[in-house]
Amino acid sequence: MWRILLVVDSLDPDDVRPPYLQVASAIRGDIEDGSYKLGDKLPPHQAIAEQYGVSVGTVKRAYGLLQQERLIITRQGQGSFVRSKPAQEEAAGETGDLAEVYSQLASIRRRLDVLERELREVKAR
Repeated sequence: MWRILLVVDSLDPDDVRPPYLQVASAIRGDIEDGSYKLGDKLPPHQAIAEQYGVSVGTVKRAYGLLQQERLIITRQGQGSFVRSKPAQEEAAGETGDLAEVYSQLASIRRRLDVLERELREVKAR
């Protein structure tokens, strides 16, 4: 069953990234910190849209990005789920190199998120 946080999150108005990237980043963070565990069902698009004050289309784009990153999987008529098998394990069956690329890409995205937040803080001073 999916969970909705009772706190309404809002996007950072000073963040230069498009809203779908901000939403994807927030959900990615929730997956990484264990708020959503492997196999958990994610909230439906409408619930996330209300939580962040964005359109359903924005959430669909965010979920699409997370699916491309192989963090989530979407099943028609059932919803979206945190992948129950880490992308690296699954990709190892394909090629070891591909798993390494996905791992490095996820690491780069996390570092970029941190750098962008720090840059916004410096500009705000």
